[in-house]
Amino acid sequence: LARGRSELTGALFSDDTRYMAAALSQLGVRVESDEASNAFMVTGGDGTFPAPTADLFIGNSGTSVRFLTAVLTLGHGEFRIDGIPRMRQRPIQPLITALNELGSIVRSEEQSGCPPVLVTADGLPGGTVTVPGDQSSQYFSALLIAAPYAHDGVEILVDGDLVSKPYMPMTAGTMRAFGVDVELDEVDWQRFAVAPGQHYEGRTYHIEPDASNASYFFAAAAVTGGRVRVDGLGKGSTQGDLNFVRVLEAMGARVTIADDYTEVTGPPVGQLRGVDLDLNAIS
Repeated sequence: LARGRSELTGALFSDDTRYMAAALSQLGVRVESDEASNAFMVTGGDGTFPAPTADLFIGNSGTSVRFLTAVLTLGHGEFRIDGIPRMRQRPIQPLITALNELGSIVRSEEQSGCPPVLVTADGLPGGTVTVPGDQSSQYFSALLIAAPYAHDGVEILVDGDLVSKPYMPMTAGTMRAFGVDVELDEVDWQRFAVAPGQHYEGRTYHIEPDASNASYFFAAAAVTGGRVRVDGLGKGSTQGDLNFVRVLEAMGARVTIADDYTEVTGPPVGQLRGVDLDLNAIS
């Protein structure tokens, strides 16, 4: 969506990122991949897409279908997003409803509330929308990412308690890194807003290691009495799932979160203890 060229370093090459890169290429966005250097180079379209039509296949990438559904409303044309049979069982209706309330035309092809998703795009008018807070946080992230290019901006009101709250500052922080300001209610978590007329600017952006993926290796250290250190994931991380190491700490593991790494050392085998936890923030 940015103006100009961006380089994403520290990037993961996986089904999700490959499907997203392929989809963007189909939409006319230039995406260059360098797996040896863990990097993507993207030449953005400043809030729109050159292609007037596309039939996008995104496998079982839930992140791709949610983010693409929202940002495709900024384009001009007819777009379809589909995936493997399992994707056709994954709900997306709350996002479809929100986008339609913001003035776009989006629907579930089979009227199931799941993909395939059809987007008839002619820009996103914007406005105010209320979204259930007990749904996927990616619905909120998707709306926020598209919001700077909505004609009237976007205000999102949260109905009920918001799940996975740490993903909202992470989304907003990334948007700010590319030059867009986000109003974020981090007290009551009831309102987010993006003013119109803003643009993302291309830049070099380093992607820190994925705390969600790292959690499995941290857990392995805890249960085997071993030690795992993940470099590049430290005190400055905005990822809520890094707090999983505090779960392991409560169970008896030794945890160090330094400036540029996180390390977990497990107790002797058999000495982890059970605990009661609220995991709302770390899905």
